[in-house]
Amino acid sequence: MVKREPFEHGIFEDRETVEKYNKEVKKWMQNVAKSFVAVAKKWGIEKGKTLDIGTGTGLLAIGFAKAFPDMEVVGLDLSEEALQVARENVQKSGVENISFEKGDAQAMPFEDGTFDLVISSNTLHLIDNPVKMFNEIQRVLKFEGKFFISDFKRSWLAIFSQHFRASYTPNEIRELLRQSELKKWEVKDRFFWVSISSKE
Repeated sequence: MVKREPFEHGIFEDRETVEKYNKEVKKWMQNVAKSFVAVAKKWGIEKGKTLDIGTGTGLLAIGFAKAFPDMEVVGLDLSEEALQVARENVQKSGVENISFEKGDAQAMPFEDGTFDLVISSNTLHLIDNPVKMFNEIQRVLKFEGKFFISDFKRSWLAIFSQHFRASYTPNEIRELLRQSELKKWEVKDRFFWVSISSKE
């Protein structure tokens, strides 16, 4: 197995990088949003408050806000540059049930028991201490709240991409979850990625 190589810095450090990312992944993230929306519908979560951790340019959050007009969607990210583009994307999309907060996934700026659903796509491998993020997810979720997280899986693809090299294996993720306070989780091993979700 390829050794894990964490990122030294965040991926969004300047406007040019953010805009390039936003353009390159827009169509792909629309498909990601559809899969996340399908999970929420399966769980019957179509109202209340949803948090998108590591929202970046807000594409997943916007997909959720469009699909669920009665839901309040909040996107959280550390990069002000990314959040500026996210707000621009919202203006172009016409959705109104969405907002963004600058903040750290390891110390979220929200009260306990705030969210009905927490989602995150391709952010876990960028977090310095995933256990802290898992603990924060447990803290900000309502009593019967749900979570759905997906991320790249470290595999032979690591020879092609730094994101895959920085990612975790399913067993490494399970061990991190065991160390955390997050409850009732399950990890599913996909071909290129891993999902972490509330246990059925």
